[in-house]
Amino acid sequence: METVIRKFGNSKGALFSASLLKELNLDVNDKVDIKAENGRIVIVPITKTEYSLDELLAACNPDAMKLNAEDKEWLNEDDVGNEVI
Repeated sequence: METVIRKFGNSKGALFSASLLKELNLDVNDKVDIKAENGRIVIVPITKTEYSLDELLAACNPDAMKLNAEDKEWLNEDDVGNEVI
């Protein structure tokens, strides 16, 4: 597919045909990674990755989850507004 670099406001860009986007399963607002590689522009779709809660927690540093004295004091304070618990 041949296209032309065009001016869009203060930026420049290229238009992609609907058929190419359909073939790549891309649509408006989908994210892509763009880089220069050996004198070429490489555009790679960023796949949407979903994680389970167990996977996210397994990646956490347990030391970062420890509460200091100020955190504990804040958690034990009385409600001051319209909090619903």
